[in-house]
Amino acid sequence: MGLKLTIRYCLFASCALLLLAPACATSSKTGKSSSAPASQKRFASKSAAAKPSGDSKKNAKAADSPKAVEVKKPEPPPEPDLPSRLRHPINCPIPSEVPADTELVIRCAIKPALATRSVIVSYRPSGTEKFSTTDATRSPKGWYVVTIKPFEVRGSSLQFYVQAYNGNNKIVASSGTDESPNIVLIRKSSSGAPGGADQPVAEEDPLARIQRERDVESGLSHEVRRTPAGRVWLAMGLGSGYGWFPTRSQDVYVNAKSTGWATGGILHLLPEVGYQWTNHVAFSLQGRLQFVYTKTGAGSLQGEAPKSFAWAVLGRGYLFTDRLFGPASNFQLFGTGTLGAGTAFRLYVAPSPNQLNSSANFVNSDTVSGGPIAVGVGGGVAYHFTNSLALAAELRALAGVWNFATVIEAGASVQWAFWSPGEHRAAEAAPEIAPEAEFTPPD
Repeated sequence: MGLKLTIRYCLFASCALLLLAPACATSSKTGKSSSAPASQKRFASKSAAAKPSGDSKKNAKAADSPKAVEVKKPEPPPEPDLPSRLRHPINCPIPSEVPADTELVIRCAIKPALATRSVIVSYRPSGTEKFSTTDATRSPKGWYVVTIKPFEVRGSSLQFYVQAYNGNNKIVASSGTDESPNIVLIRKSSSGAPGGADQPVAEEDPLARIQRERDVESGLSHEVRRTPAGRVWLAMGLGSGYGWFPTRSQDVYVNAKSTGWATGGILHLLPEVGYQWTNHVAFSLQGRLQFVYTKTGAGSLQGEAPKSFAWAVLGRGYLFTDRLFGPASNFQLFGTGTLGAGTAFRLYVAPSPNQLNSSANFVNSDTVSGGPIAVGVGGGVAYHFTNSLALAAELRALAGVWNFATVIEAGASVQWAFWSPGEHRAAEAAPEIAPEAEFTPPD
């Protein structure tokens, strides 16, 4: 009985195991199949994240690459009107500093009375020994304009000077020279600055910048000061001389004859009015008023007093040259030619009371005259303080015709150019322009 129960339990357990085994196998297979795809899916998702698609690669490259920005060249600012009044023969209003690698426009206004035919601008970028020259073009508003390319606006500064020529190819005005040019400071552009702002050039010494600014101001204010063509001028001068005369009768003691060297008197005044025809030619009308020292003594043989005065009206021509000092200097050499008439000039003869010949015995001083026609040549140097004020020194020789005598005299005069008929007529013919308080140069 016990054995039978044991066999039954064993058979029952075996059947149970046979019934449960397929279910367990099925569940085991299902677990294996479901777990493997999950891991594969996770790996695939990671691989997909690691390897972007072709479109995403293109988008990433497009995002990383800089966008091409179309740079439009800014329109130049409108050209300003000419100033209503020009202080100098050439006026070039430019800023004292400009950014590097930018176009620099130099505009110059020139006084109409100079009759300018052409204008040449010479410029030298920083680090360059020789000046480059270019012809300025005339703008519709009357400016003489030169544009300097951006690649030439480099370094710490740019130097330039301007020369105006007339129809005879002669320089009539200048602004700056090759030895003392105008200076424009250049600001360097810093790429690392926010917004690409221009940064000024660093100075080792803080005082150096101040000195450079002063140099710029002095350079820009340097103008060749000459009396402009077409000006009427007045002058007043003083002079004195020493002369020679051959053997001849004297003015008062006609029976006495003298010869030799003699002084030309105390001094003579030289009032003058002239016209500056061109920058190198002028004409004038000059008066010569001579005062002669006299000496009288007791027992004069003749009652007439010694001559103490002489006068003459002289027409003069001036020829100025730039050979010695150059066209950009305020000094000028000049030559003169003179022709006139009057009592001309007198030379002093000292008293001679102890001559053995009674005809030559005279106790008063006397004179010997040269003239009445006077001709002469001379030369000198002039310095122009301004376009209207000049100082001239001259050495000239005069010779009297008919009554021959000659005198060499030195003189100095102050000249003031006060009126320009050409400018006055041009101002009347020109349209009326509203006056400007101050001319502001373009940026």
